[in-house]
Amino acid sequence: MSLLPKFTLLSAASALLFWWGGGLDGAGAWAVRLLVVLASALLAVRWCLSPWRDMERAVRRVLGGDFTARMDDVSGGYLAGPARAFNDMAEHLSLSQNLSREREERVNAVLAASDRAILLIGRDGTVSLSSPVTSLLFPRFRPEAGVASLALPGLAPFMDEVFSDGASRTRMLEEGERGMGRVFTARATPVEEGGLVLYLSEITEEHKLERVKADLVANVSHELRTPLTAMLGLAETLNDPALAPEKRAHFQDRLEFQIHRMQALVDDLLSLSRLESGQASVRTEKVMLAGLIGDLIRELQSMAASASITLEPDCSEDLALTTDRLLLEMALRNLAENGIRYNKPGGRVILKAREEGGTLVIQVRDTGEGIPSAHLPRIFERFYRVDPHRSREKGGTGLGLAIAKHAVNNIGGSLSVESTVGVGSVFTVRVRLGKGEPAAGGSGGAKAT
Repeated sequence: MSLLPKFTLLSAASALLFWWGGGLDGAGAWAVRLLVVLASALLAVRWCLSPWRDMERAVRRVLGGDFTARMDDVSGGYLAGPARAFNDMAEHLSLSQNLSREREERVNAVLAASDRAILLIGRDGTVSLSSPVTSLLFPRFRPEAGVASLALPGLAPFMDEVFSDGASRTRMLEEGERGMGRVFTARATPVEEGGLVLYLSEITEEHKLERVKADLVANVSHELRTPLTAMLGLAETLNDPALAPEKRAHFQDRLEFQIHRMQALVDDLLSLSRLESGQASVRTEKVMLAGLIGDLIRELQSMAASASITLEPDCSEDLALTTDRLLLEMALRNLAENGIRYNKPGGRVILKAREEGGTLVIQVRDTGEGIPSAHLPRIFERFYRVDPHRSREKGGTGLGLAIAKHAVNNIGGSLSVESTVGVGSVFTVRVRLGKGEPAAGGSGGAKAT
């Protein structure tokens, strides 16, 4: 109720009481009149202060963050204007709060959807904002501890450069021995407030792939250069008309050897590329292990005979495996050729297959030179050789064991090696037995019957 109706009601009540008091005599009349005056004064003060108290309560609600407070009951009188101004202010604050909340939700949604670590960093290294992925990439990260808790070497000098010249920069940072050996791309962009926005994206796998590609190009170039250089020299020698017939025949044999060696290298590279990329199709069929080993021994008999090596099978006639015959044969052929190539004259290569506790185990055992233990962790790498010079002399491409490893992986198996220098090596292929069919990429299984 506005002040005018309140005062009108108060005046009417006072006049009525004052008239009633006039009917009394003496001291009683004055007492009634005094009481009327005091009561009227108290009511007037209360009615005057009531709107101010309402406004005080509304202001305190706004200060407490409740922007829904309004003074809708003040529609007239001397507080009508301030009340409307207060209501307008509260409405504006409410809209601003809603807008701010919506913007914050959008920012949080963008940060949550990003696969990068995104941080808003001040000049003193404090972190005022970070994306959820940051804690996943850096488990020790604590926003209150600042950017130092990322423990990323080289990050602090990188940020100093950005603060110094005020321009965006991008750099590759490696954790090294202090972390898990991961590699990150860091991009820092200055902001007007004096800080910067830092983007960190892990590129460990991409970096490894680029390094592998670079190493592959270097290795292939080196491996092809050797036979090409030899072929060029042999061709120049064969062009000599004074060359004796017996020497010409010898050089022609050497030229043919180098041509076959380069052809084998190219073929192995293509095979390895298909296996590593998962493009090698896996077609399952029932394979009789004794028949496969027998065919392989007959195919390699000429190579073994020229090196004075004996090939021996050790497999029961009824052992069978449902798998990709070509991939299994590719793996065993490369292992057997390796056993022949690096064996001793009069040595043996034994191909043995058996079933052990739900696993098919195929071993290629040789009585050759053996492999020093320091080399065992790396022998399945491309172009890795224990003795590079001897390997090339024997016609090896340096890819046979890598091909065998990937072929076994593609049929869902595993390949391991044990070796003793001067005694020989044992390469073991293990394939889980089950009802599932193998799948490309090494995710499948196999079954024996």
